Amino acid sequence: MKFFYSSIIVVLFLLSIFDLIVGLINDAVNFLNSAIGSQVASRKTIMIFASLGIFLGAFLSSGMMEVARKGVFDPSYFYFSDIIFIFLAVMISDIILLDIFNTLGLPTSTTVSMVFCLLGGAFSIAMIKISSPLNNEPFHHLTFYIKTEKTLTISIGIFLSIIISFTSGTFIHYFIRSLFSFEYEKKLKDAGVIWASISLSCMTYFLIVRGMHSTLQGFTDNQLSGFSFFIQNFIKWIHHNFFVFFIILFSTWTIIAKIFVSFGYNILKFVVLYGTFSLAMAFAGNDLVNFIGIPIAGIQSYNIWKESGSPPAEKFNMKSLSGNVQVPSLFLIFAGMIMILTLWFSKKTKNITSTEINLSRQNEGQEKFLSNSFSRGIVRFFLYFGNYFFKFFPKRFLVKIEKNFKQKKTEKEGNVAFDLVRASANLTISSILISIATVQKLPLSTTFVTFMVSMGTSLSDRAWDRESAVYRVSGVLKVIRGWFLTGLMAFIMSGMTAAFLYFFKAWALFSLIFLIVFVFYKSYKKYYKKIIKEEKPLFNIVNINLEISLNKTFEILNPILEYVEKIYKNSIEGITQENLKTLQNSRNTFLKVKEHFTSIQNSLIRVIRNTKNSEPNVGIIYFHIYNKTKEIIESSDIITNHTLFHVINSHKPLKYQQKKNLLTLENLMGEHFHIIKKVTIDRNCQKIELSCSIQYKIIKKIEEQMNQQVMGIIYNKYGTKNTLLMLDILLHSKRITKSIEGILLLYQHSL
Repeated sequence: MKFFYSSIIVVLFLLSIFDLIVGLINDAVNFLNSAIGSQVASRKTIMIFASLGIFLGAFLSSGMMEVARKGVFDPSYFYFSDIIFIFLAVMISDIILLDIFNTLGLPTSTTVSMVFCLLGGAFSIAMIKISSPLNNEPFHHLTFYIKTEKTLTISIGIFLSIIISFTSGTFIHYFIRSLFSFEYEKKLKDAGVIWASISLSCMTYFLIVRGMHSTLQGFTDNQLSGFSFFIQNFIKWIHHNFFVFFIILFSTWTIIAKIFVSFGYNILKFVVLYGTFSLAMAFAGNDLVNFIGIPIAGIQSYNIWKESGSPPAEKFNMKSLSGNVQVPSLFLIFAGMIMILTLWFSKKTKNITSTEINLSRQNEGQEKFLSNSFSRGIVRFFLYFGNYFFKFFPKRFLVKIEKNFKQKKTEKEGNVAFDLVRASANLTISSILISIATVQKLPLSTTFVTFMVSMGTSLSDRAWDRESAVYRVSGVLKVIRGWFLTGLMAFIMSGMTAAFLYFFKAWALFSLIFLIVFVFYKSYKKYYKKIIKEEKPLFNIVNINLEISLNKTFEILNPILEYVEKIYKNSIEGITQENLKTLQNSRNTFLKVKEHFTSIQNSLIRVIRNTKNSEPNVGIIYFHIYNKTKEIIESSDIITNHTLFHVINSHKPLKYQQKKNLLTLENLMGEHFHIIKKVTIDRNCQKIELSCSIQYKIIKKIEEQMNQQVMGIIYNKYGTKNTLLMLDILLHSKRITKSIEGILLLYQHSL
């Protein structure tokens, strides 16, 4: 058994690396989104500032693992085997849970995940021990094993942080925007300097309180070096002389900001980059222990057990685990380096950051979330409330306020989600709230704070207008629901895993390792499997001319038509052979194509607007090609849906002549698809004449088959379901053919 427990320690160490990776992917949203959303600098520059913050935070991290060892449960009531199974269950559950959220692109709280995993694992083992015939303890003894008060405090802290962060972000940024308006460049010399000084002062205080103060926690006076002792006294002085310190800090930053502005530099850019650095440093300095705290506690437990002579693990009490132990600095720096490498090379970080940016962006674009009845009800309520509330204010006052929230009509560069004023507000408000919670020793999730502040500032900036409000509200509610589900799922998964390990030991360990490998494989396979390769969006190109429009349009159109051809072929083969699997695959493929086309549909207006400086017919041609493509998608929708519906409901199969007709039609349609691909890829207009002849054959064949269907109905050869299905396939095959021909003719006339 000694080898078994040493193997678990090795597994815990390896799992800590994976936990660092999935944890960083999830938490990158906290410190990257304001900089990325405002495009304050190139992504490389932003990543450098974030990397420096992570490295410095890891270097200064105290590594105190209070929660990992004794924050949720009392180690003195557990044996070594119990503790090691709890820690292993926590790591396995935490990794799987965070990876699921990362794949879905939803940010969640690593702190909540870890705490509730610990709670679930400890609860499960405690219940096994209480209900054991050897102990036979009453149920209320569970409070000896689990620190219920601590758990309740964390839960309340989660709920309050969501409400306070959203409210603070909304109201504070409302006044900031009223001061600056959207034409903030004109006010940088006066209001900009004041706001920048306030922001930088708050974030510097945040850096000291959340960073250095946390670093010295857990040290005794004998353990402090000269410099550390000086820092500790300095922090105590700050707490007792806060206003004096803040005035000195504000004055210093005001002078620096004045110097920046005098040289013509946009001081808000520095504020956003500095805020990115400070949040990244705080994240690494404090949240780092969320990922490595459990393995370190496991190693510490193993050392305590081994130094005691390796007694029976099921009888060795872990009371000694209650003490404070420092993590070696080299281990923390190594962990920080893994996180930096993940930040630079993991593509999943972009997936997580895109969710918050999509929900908070100021400009138009594709909405990631669908509306629901609850979000629609919320929006209608606030529309009604707003109309009633603003009746109490004079119209002149409302008009004056409205001017500050009127966006510039000038065309925005690139795809900036929001401006530097909001980016700086996000970082400043988040820093203030986290600093207050740290000083007051309140449990807080940085993910909850930064996300909800961002949502609040976007609301006050009127990014949630009547065109997008229901989708944004629905998205926010989905993310919040995911946060609460995180705690529940973490508790259940960890509890079940701990019980599985407790009863089956080595077999359970091997099974769970295999499960982790399988989950990661499926997750990354699903994430990187792209049905249609990503293209550079056409709406990012300024001054679109005819040549660019046609080239980009056909680059987008070609993969769609290629998949539509496969979908059509599989639908015909599936219905003629009554192959349910083929039809299901065809339908699933179509739904992915339709999702891709939806992004093109959402960008239609922006693309057409970008053609205003070029030839007038460019936008018209693009619209008509889009419209013909939409007709092809709609017809494919009906064909895939109705063929699947026919087979899945076990309707009578098609007659021999019907199958023969459809296969003949499918061959002709395949030729037609092949021609349009040749035209659009080779830009060979001579092929269009050949397409016209194929189109004539297809339409003629469809009309013949429709006549056969009518005659079959008259003489009772075909049933009702068969006839309706055949008519749907024939009519929409005809529509697809004409739409393809329409695209080719539009291309020919535009040259």
